[in-house]
Amino acid sequence: MKRPIYPWILLALLFVVYFVEQGSRQIYNAALPRIRLDFLASGVTDAGLGLVGTVFSVVFGLAVLGSGFATDRLGRRRVLVAGTLLFSFGILLSGFADGIAWLVVFYGIFNALGQSCIAPPSFALIARCHTATRSVAMAVFQSAVYLGVILSSLFAGGLAERGEGVWRWAFWGLGGFGILWAVVLRFGLPADAAEVEQKGEIRVSARDAFAALLRKPTALLVAAAFGFFIYATLGIRLWMPMYLVRSFEGVGPAKAALHAVLWLNVGALASCLVTARICDRLAPRHPRIRVEVAALGLILCIAPILWVARATDFTSCCAALATLGVTIGIYEAANYPALFDCIAPRYRGSVTGLTGCWAFAFGSLAPVALGWMNETLSMRASLASLSLFYLIGALILLPAIFKYFNNDYEKGSLR
Repeated sequence: MKRPIYPWILLALLFVVYFVEQGSRQIYNAALPRIRLDFLASGVTDAGLGLVGTVFSVVFGLAVLGSGFATDRLGRRRVLVAGTLLFSFGILLSGFADGIAWLVVFYGIFNALGQSCIAPPSFALIARCHTATRSVAMAVFQSAVYLGVILSSLFAGGLAERGEGVWRWAFWGLGGFGILWAVVLRFGLPADAAEVEQKGEIRVSARDAFAALLRKPTALLVAAAFGFFIYATLGIRLWMPMYLVRSFEGVGPAKAALHAVLWLNVGALASCLVTARICDRLAPRHPRIRVEVAALGLILCIAPILWVARATDFTSCCAALATLGVTIGIYEAANYPALFDCIAPRYRGSVTGLTGCWAFAFGSLAPVALGWMNETLSMRASLASLSLFYLIGALILLPAIFKYFNNDYEKGSLR
């Protein structure tokens, strides 16, 4: 019998690796204004800088499909350790890049391949080990995103302010820590984890996973809506620091990097944890609550992103970002739990991979598309356009709520 403390030990180990992974995504965005200045002599453009983010998203989206299947076939711990090592080396080597081409290789490819191996095994382990506390556990895990983004932005943005080339230390520092944590995962993961990943698990094929997803329209719709959410998220994460620098006088790279993520993620952290607790309490009596909350969160995102795009002063923009963060947290507290409500445990790693593949393949269009809109229209117009993606995502979920969920719900999903 597993000790009651075991699921929380596992969650703590996964929290740290997710913290490092998400932080490594944000340091590029935070240092972007300084990177642009350092590479200016090479003729770098906004579209070129956006290309790094697009390559990352395309590679991540394709690779996460394979990592999802590997999770269910090879074992969750093996995939986690290998992925942590790979993305950490990718981040470390990115610090040595002397142009966009090398950033594409190290950050856009190596880093993305490694990061694709983190979410599928992590979500599968959390869903398996946490039953009545599933939404809360996933919200705590999700909070690693918010904290990782905030602290890495402070770190990278502060270094970027110190002059040419200093931003590289952010990549070296985070990459080195990630390599050390991979060793911790390999030798420090509780023995129980091996039992969870092997005992009684039925290894499934890609065909089985596709069939499991296709049999559940609710799961398909949740996955589809997630793609539109990721498009908006990638656009905001990449371009918000640059937007603040260009739009408000006296805002430098460090200040922009901090405020672009601080208010957004503080709001998301608070609302995600509270929303998750509410969902866990209501789910036994009202199983549909998670997909309903996911749709509500997307609808609520529309007004704040328009406020951000129309803000006329820095204080107002920060207030808008905090409000947007609250609405994003509501959605993220319910998204993956809603998906797992309709998917049997043995398919969760693979389905997470399939969902991530679609979402990041579609979302990969955002960095370049918004970069193009920045140059042809304006940054305000490109940010305002993201409201349409939140709206479409919410509309996609409506058939799941009103037509499909009752038939798709896995009565054994809370185990």
